Amino acid sequence: MTQATHPTEITAHAREILSEATRFDGTPPVSDQALLAVAQGHRQVIEQDDAIGIIGEGELDLVVRPTARGNGIGGSLLHSLLSHEDRTVELRAWAHGENPAATALLRGAGFAPVRELLRLALAPALLEQAIEAARELPTGFDVRSHEPGNGAQADDWVRVNAAAFANHPEQGAMTRADFDALTNEPWFDTADLRLAYATAGEHEGELAGFAWVKTVRESDATETELYALGVDPTFSNIGLGAALLGETLRRMAMHHPDRITLYVDGDNENAVSLYLRAGFGIEQRSTQYLRPAGALG
Repeated sequence: MTQATHPTEITAHAREILSEATRFDGTPPVSDQALLAVAQGHRQVIEQDDAIGIIGEGELDLVVRPTARGNGIGGSLLHSLLSHEDRTVELRAWAHGENPAATALLRGAGFAPVRELLRLALAPALLEQAIEAARELPTGFDVRSHEPGNGAQADDWVRVNAAAFANHPEQGAMTRADFDALTNEPWFDTADLRLAYATAGEHEGELAGFAWVKTVRESDATETELYALGVDPTFSNIGLGAALLGETLRRMAMHHPDRITLYVDGDNENAVSLYLRAGFGIEQRSTQYLRPAGALG
């Protein structure tokens, strides 16, 4: 049975499938941005007994319950999703990790690979060493925690995030409404959003960069993820990004994590090099696929 839930609803049934897939695959099958878009009414959830699909804003996600895979459920749901989608616009979808079944399904529907996303991990035993090797904050900057309810700080973050991720299709498009929604998530901790302000020179008082840690505590483990690290291009090439990574690692250490992770685009060579130098290693490669407008697959 297939049904469309209310656009702003992730039902208990859908969350159950997402949770089972996360535990089985070792990675969330749907991004935070997709779930946020559902909550804001920008994307729609389609449910089956053992699968869910999320579609809207030119993207789709498809998740099949692990115990029900290999029975054609994914192909059936994909066909249902595509039959209701406007073929005059391009459509993107992710295959998370090494996933031959998802790859075959998407290629068969007219999708082709266009982007690689890396998940990097740092062994907790190496955290102290990475902190000791981190770059110091450049002179003329001060790092502080986000203050709840501070609208000026929130607007500063949206501006700098847009500038830092101008070429990033999801992160760079985040709005003030997106920021407010994220800071209301159960995992959000104001002390985990670190803001670097200029304290001298012609840009005194301006937000120059930020580092945002996402901390998730399960019953048996704590994972800290570098949710986002961005520097306004005005302040590039002075080591601020590397210093903010050090700030991130120090903040992570306060949570005594069992896992330390981050996501970065594979073609972002500067960021990948920064993280590898800090001791992170590549744990997973995911691929985004594109179906061009007018495709007949």
